Amino acid sequence: MRSIALLISTFCVLPGLAAAADADTAKQGELHCESPSTPGDYRNIECPLNASGTPQRFRFKANFSGGHDDTMASMEATLDGSPLACEKGSKTSLQGEDGDVSLECRFSLKEKAGTKHVFAAALTWRHAQYTDFELHPE
Repeated sequence: MRSIALLISTFCVLPGLAAAADADTAKQGELHCESPSTPGDYRNIECPLNASGTPQRFRFKANFSGGHDDTMASMEATLDGSPLACEKGSKTSLQGEDGDVSLECRFSLKEKAGTKHVFAAALTWRHAQYTDFELHPE
């Protein structure tokens, strides 16, 4: 009977662990982003945000390794489903960079407290290895 219970718990728990391992999640303070693993060289990341009533600045960064002369990567950022123009100092595309490389989007929110938003980044790359992402308040 114990072996049946062990077998059942193994089949019920392992798929949940596998799903958790396939999802890339970043949590920083109250920031929580999710990005399910996808086949191929693209990834969609969504981050719910709450406005504080005072101007807020954020920095989103997507990291890659193994860059070389034919590496390409790009990011399309949106806020609430509309295109987001990343601020000065951002880097939303790269080409032919060596080693560990990254894309970055800096943006601001200036809404009344409690206003809910969703920041999203659609990443595509070629000839590099996606490693992770970060979202930090500045």
